Amino acid sequence: MARRFITRVLRRSGKRQRVYLEVRPDGIAWAESEGSAGFSDCSPAKREDVLGALSGERNWAGADTTLILPLDQYQVFQLERPEGIDESELGDALKWKLKDFLDFNPSNAVSDVFHFPEDASRGRGSLVNVVAARKSLVSELVALVERCGLALVSIDIAELALRNLVPRIDPERRGAALVHMRERFGQMIVCKGETLYLSRRLDVTSDDLRDAASQENAVQSLALEMQRSLDYYESQLGQVPPGVIRLVARDNVLPLSSMLASYVAASVETLDWAPFGLDEPLDSRCLVAWSASLALAGGSDGLVQQVNLYTDELRPHREKLQAGMAASLLVLALAVIVVAAGVARYQESRLQAETRGLQYQNERLQRSVEQLTKEVEARQPDPDVEAALERVTATLARRQRLLDRVENLIAAETTGFSSPLSALARQVPQGLWLTNIRLDASNGAVGLAGKAQSGRLVPVYLEKLGDESAFAGKTFGSFRLDREEDGRWIEFRVATDADGEAAK
Repeated sequence: MARRFITRVLRRSGKRQRVYLEVRPDGIAWAESEGSAGFSDCSPAKREDVLGALSGERNWAGADTTLILPLDQYQVFQLERPEGIDESELGDALKWKLKDFLDFNPSNAVSDVFHFPEDASRGRGSLVNVVAARKSLVSELVALVERCGLALVSIDIAELALRNLVPRIDPERRGAALVHMRERFGQMIVCKGETLYLSRRLDVTSDDLRDAASQENAVQSLALEMQRSLDYYESQLGQVPPGVIRLVARDNVLPLSSMLASYVAASVETLDWAPFGLDEPLDSRCLVAWSASLALAGGSDGLVQQVNLYTDELRPHREKLQAGMAASLLVLALAVIVVAAGVARYQESRLQAETRGLQYQNERLQRSVEQLTKEVEARQPDPDVEAALERVTATLARRQRLLDRVENLIAAETTGFSSPLSALARQVPQGLWLTNIRLDASNGAVGLAGKAQSGRLVPVYLEKLGDESAFAGKTFGSFRLDREEDGRWIEFRVATDADGEAAK
């Protein structure tokens, strides 16, 4: 996995791939920024194996990743926005007001807020939506993503992910409703443009809808919840209800839209996938992850409803490197580079001297051969002379081959090591230093070893080296990261020869 990532960093540049994941009880739904999506069935015990296999098959190592929490893994509450609190501190400040609503202590929650539409507050003041989820549950998902080699950047929620889909079906921004039916429940959202006004859980299972004995009651219950949502949208939020409800359900055989039509005032239609460039309906299990990958242009008022539950308390803690120590380590790294450059030049001069000596010996042997050849031609062939001539000729051939090899080595060394050593020193980022360098002129092998404040600095350094002409085309086949016993630094070793060890 590390080898594929390093190869990709050094060989190509450009926009990083983005991955979107929804970890569900029955499997993992995924989508990519390029538009691909899929679902992998698995039990909770097999999640790491399945996600690791997906990461390897689709080259996700190191990709920026967004987690989307399903509706049953978090709660959303509407509270009045307090005055005098910075936007970045609202989530932590308001979660303590939820102590009477949560079934766990607010200290064990991660939270964030997104704005409530002003035209729907109806004189209730400035409101915000507060999202809260169990820290233990979210921490497990964060650890899962990091163990599989993905770079987690944000944690979103289902209704805001589905909200990304609505502007595509409501280009005139008059309001649209979307119902997403899952196995154990459904979810209905009502949006106007890119703004979410209403999200509601629909407690109807797919089994009840398929069972002939319970089907009629289930359809009526589902229709009642949908109609109540539209009534609330109109009466309590003061908005004109949409005339059409788009439906997405996995069981396409069941004529659910026509079954609901007689119970709901609005029309119920199955979502048309053609405007999205899809030849066939998307697997509904991927809808949330796929919708999250749809980028929003941003509202006209500059406000975009978004949350990120990947708070600082969930992120890996990084110790700051003191300025004095960083400067000392930088000086040490530069000293190592200077010494290595001096050693390289000494070795080059020694090889040149050896080459001149071999050339002189070869010239002497050549003159001896010429003299012996003339003596042989001047007299009758002598078996002893012929044998001596053959021995001298063989020695000359061996010396010539050795000379050719040395000359090839010198030709390979003409560029010296100054260019790659300068590139190594030039691209050292803050928080990373080199402790060992190996440059092999015979086969072009490169080995580096050092320490870094963070494991992420190593790929950054390697990516910068890929932009240097001295390292163009280099592929690091060996990659190793180790944390010191005291946990302060990360030791790394990389090498271009896959079977060798870095910077011995």
